[in-house]
Amino acid sequence: MGNDRASLEGAGLRFACVGMYDSGVTRERTFGALGEAEAACADGERVLVLDASGAVQNLGPYRRPVPVTAAGGLIVREAEETELLLIFRRGAWDLPKGKLDPGESVEECAVREVCEEVGIETLTVLGPAGTTLHGYPEGDRYMVKTTYWFFMRTPERDFSPEGREGIEAVRWVPWAEAREMLGYDSLRDLLARLSPPSSASAR
Repeated sequence: MGNDRASLEGAGLRFACVGMYDSGVTRERTFGALGEAEAACADGERVLVLDASGAVQNLGPYRRPVPVTAAGGLIVREAEETELLLIFRRGAWDLPKGKLDPGESVEECAVREVCEEVGIETLTVLGPAGTTLHGYPEGDRYMVKTTYWFFMRTPERDFSPEGREGIEAVRWVPWAEAREMLGYDSLRDLLARLSPPSSASAR
């Protein structure tokens, strides 16, 4: 299998503790995980979310960062070269994924979301494919989403995109081409850290 131990390294987000009136973020007080920053912050300090360039993402106005867990699938098939199943949603090529429901494991979530979003019933999980981290504003909060990825296979070849989720198309794309087509830095980085799984049977 490919680099199934890929982690959040390279994901780009960092977190910092600052006082209400601090003029800037010091490098010594940045953290690689939201929980680490929250634990390190003193009373009255706020957690800032920084992108790869160091720009603060959750100011103007300040939005409190909130962790979100999601899971999704890298569905592969053997052809002349390994192909990856992509979905087209909200104007960009993406991978099927969604938020964790109460009581679900991340693997259960990944299977459910893939089946729902591409309209299939049969999936085989091959193993973990790492995680991604990205953030986005939602009302007065800034969501910090960790997505757990799994390599998968399906024997099905007819797909029914989930229109209620804004999915317009489902397409098999050669692995190298998929890396260029994906519309999000976090997903392009994920594929850059991975190799396609071998044709070995599922675990």
